[in-house]
Amino acid sequence: MKVLILLLTLAVALADEHEHHHHHHHEHGAGYVVKTHDDLVRFRGVCAEKVQATAEDVAKFVKWDFADEEKSRCYIKCVFEQFGLFDATHGFDVHKIHEQLAGGHNVDHTDETHQKIAACADNNSQGSDACTWAYRGGMCFMRSNLQLVKHSVQA
Repeated sequence: MKVLILLLTLAVALADEHEHHHHHHHEHGAGYVVKTHDDLVRFRGVCAEKVQATAEDVAKFVKWDFADEEKSRCYIKCVFEQFGLFDATHGFDVHKIHEQLAGGHNVDHTDETHQKIAACADNNSQGSDACTWAYRGGMCFMRSNLQLVKHSVQA
């Protein structure tokens, strides 16, 4: 969940910085339905239950503490899957992530935001399990932009 908030905040910040760019809708994200905060809350519950997260685990997740352990990795994978942004076979859908970040507005998939998303969404050349693959991408997003996201969600 926090990864999604991070991504949403990153997109908004980058969109503000680059609002002079022209936005063109691209067919790759077509048909993706942007998820709401209510969806996010529901997905968080589903995923916490799925990985048998304790109250202590959830408290850590809320504090941006995602240890490199199976439960955290699989929780992050579950959240991305619930949003329709990741699957264990194909990995991340960069276009859908960009659509979600843009809040359903038309996006230019050649812009800097898209490039930053793509840079973290690797093709799993390492052959990692799906939880590790999703975790690696999520941690990449957070390493790049955690301070920005933390600041934006404090208000």
